[in-house]
Amino acid sequence: MKRVKLPGYKSCFGCGDRNPIGLRLERFWDGHKVYSEFVLGDLYQGFDGVAHGGIVATIADELMWWCIAAKERKCTVTAEIKVRFRKPVSVRSRYRAEALVDWVKGRKIKTLCRIEGKEGVVAEAEGLFVALSQEEWERFLEQLEDDSVFVERGR
Repeated sequence: MKRVKLPGYKSCFGCGDRNPIGLRLERFWDGHKVYSEFVLGDLYQGFDGVAHGGIVATIADELMWWCIAAKERKCTVTAEIKVRFRKPVSVRSRYRAEALVDWVKGRKIKTLCRIEGKEGVVAEAEGLFVALSQEEWERFLEQLEDDSVFVERGR
């Protein structure tokens, strides 16, 4: 499968184009995982030159959520997230984050995420998500500017 760019969602801090201080992460689906390459600006630093850990956790959460949406076609909420910070994430440096679905058990979905830079793995995360109703998934699709990634038409 070729890579598919995933749409942004309104004013979402992680992926929305309408949030003036948001991360505006571009996310891609390759049929197995969601990934994003990004550079964080000074706005997102904690200590001088180092990205705030909450921002790093947000990136992992965002990619894990979208991986579920792309693979399972479900709208979810984060129940739990565990992040292991391996090395500082520098602002103004390029990183790549990848997320995949580890398992699905009923409404519970476990995901994994890894963030890497030129210095190697900087963070790893595990997420536990809970799937919402089919109605919530349909409501989510209605609110996307472009739902073509998720909806097959004409069949």
